[in-house]
Amino acid sequence: LNVWATWCPTCYGEHTYLKQLAGQGIPIVGMNYKDERDKAIKWLAELGNPYQVNLYDPDGMLGLDLGVYGAPETFFIDSQGIIRYRHVGDVNPEVWASTLKPIFDAMK
Repeated sequence: LNVWATWCPTCYGEHTYLKQLAGQGIPIVGMNYKDERDKAIKWLAELGNPYQVNLYDPDGMLGLDLGVYGAPETFFIDSQGIIRYRHVGDVNPEVWASTLKPIFDAMK
């Protein structure tokens, strides 16, 4: 689950890499956080959509339940719905290779 928003410059920076991961078959669910829906739809139309599903959390209540305090944040959630890992900050090639990919592979 990748928490993102159009107002978040770091989210913009990680977006291209998320599209690369999605292109490699990595399943990504998005959560548009405390944002304006029209802006989010335009963002995805213009920049591409790496998300299999994109949730909308306009008031941040789902984010509050998850403990989100900003964007971007990425959660690894297993098939039982248990959060196995939380990453605060952008997903980039270095973070993916050193931290996230080993966790993802172990969850398969």
